[in-house]
Parts: sequence; structure tokens; C-alpha cells
Amino acid sequence: MDFYLMKKLKIIRRKVTFYKRNSTFAVCPFIKIHYRHLMNIQIEKLEKLMNAMNKDIVRQEKQFTLEELSKYNGAGGSPAYVAVNGIVYDVSLSPVWGGGTHFGLYAGKDLTLQFKACHGGETKILNGLPKVGELRI
Repeated sequence: MDFYLMKKLKIIRRKVTFYKRNSTFAVCPFIKIHYRHLMNIQIEKLEKLMNAMNKDIVRQEKQFTLEELSKYNGAGGSPAYVAVNGIVYDVSLSPVWGGGTHFGLYAGKDLTLQFKACHGGETKILNGLPKVGELRI
């Protein structure tokens, strides 16, 4: 992926995180609505960019150990990967995984048990995410 796209993705992710945080802590309902609107605009940009990238990029799948996977936690601009049922997914561009976190869960881990508990093992939720490899146990 070229430098320009990575920089653009990083900027959009920062904006989404900023708007999400401000909408959460805003007292005035109109301000909350405004920040949510701005966040939705950025999420739409992110989705369009993701779709364009998925068409252009063919990812080479890799074998990950749990130690290697832990390096991809989304911190400091690094990609955010999670493993579910032995498959490693890139959640970096997913709006619900802003900053490598999702409802108290952190990227860089095998989240199979948590996924089954929350989503009942319904894997079609993961179909839109890029698969980057497999988890080697």
C-alpha cells in the first residue's frame, strides 16, 4: 500500500476517533448530533477507500503465532489484526475498531471465544473484513 493511502487512512481514523469521543462527552444534544454527523461522513469516506483498496490490493496470506499477532494491536498507527476461528482479519479500517479497540476488546489477540459469545459464531459479520492470514497454534 502506498504512503499516500496510509497517511489518508490514518487521518480519517483519527477524525473518527475524535468525533466519536467528542460526541460521547458532549452535553448539548445538538453538539452530539453534529459530531455524530461528522463521524458518519468520515466513516463513509473510510468505507469508500476500503472498497477501492480491496479491489486493487491482493494480500499475501501469512501464518501468525500469538506473539506475532500481538504486534498488530492498532497502537501508534500500526495495523489492527484479530483472529477468529483460526483466521486473521485486518480490522484497521473498520469504523467499529477505532484505535484497535471494540467494546473493551483489543486487537492483536485471538478473539474466537469473545466472538462466539457475542455473535453466536455468525461469521458472515466478518465477510467484509480483509483476511490477512491464519493463526498458527
